[in-house]
Amino acid sequence: MREAVTLYAGPSSYGLDAAALGAPPVEWLPPVRRGDIDRLRERRTEPGVIVIADGVFQCAPAVSHAEIVRALHAGWLVWGVASLGAIRAYELREQGMRGFGWVHALFERVPDLADDELCLLHAPQEPWFPLSEPLVNLRYALEMQGAALGITPAASARLLAAARERWFGERDENTLCGLMRSAAGLDEARSAALWRWLVAHRVKTLDLAALMSRRPWRAAGPPAPAPAPASLQPASPHPRP
Repeated sequence: MREAVTLYAGPSSYGLDAAALGAPPVEWLPPVRRGDIDRLRERRTEPGVIVIADGVFQCAPAVSHAEIVRALHAGWLVWGVASLGAIRAYELREQGMRGFGWVHALFERVPDLADDELCLLHAPQEPWFPLSEPLVNLRYALEMQGAALGITPAASARLLAAARERWFGERDENTLCGLMRSAAGLDEARSAALWRWLVAHRVKTLDLAALMSRRPWRAAGPPAPAPAPASLQPASPHPRP
């Protein structure tokens, strides 16, 4: 059982307190960027658990596949969830990184899922206030609540298609609620009800909270063997937004 856990989380943790994320012994750090994993290994004498939820990808280089694989080779358990962590976990599933949650599973269910569906604009520091809405949160709301609100699968598909045409930074409340009406044909009441449910059940946040509550690494064995980092070839990579 490993107790030393390092969590890289930003906007996916919005609305959660430290207790929900497993305050000490969890070290909670900002969204991961390139070099962070190597630096963590340099300052830790013993391998532990790394949980990647959020990471930067435009304002600075994103965390690399190679540094994650180096950590796996060094005996660390590396889990991905919610956001960039879910992306990397899917890409490195054959190298030993482990994924968790509804968002991570979506990559198997939706072959053409674009990485930008997990992206958003947000405040640059705690509490990481969201300025736009990740499209996966809308997918989740439609799947979980669409039938109850009388939204047909065809209407859901039209809404998602219209939203996918927008840059992720434009997918805010006004834009998405407008598309609920124009693309899916929802009236004002159903649009408002769907939005309220979405905000109360943001799946990226739910996935992160569930992972930190269950802590599956306590029962997990050592990571699967991974190929040498120099020859790393991520499985089924997705295009970057």
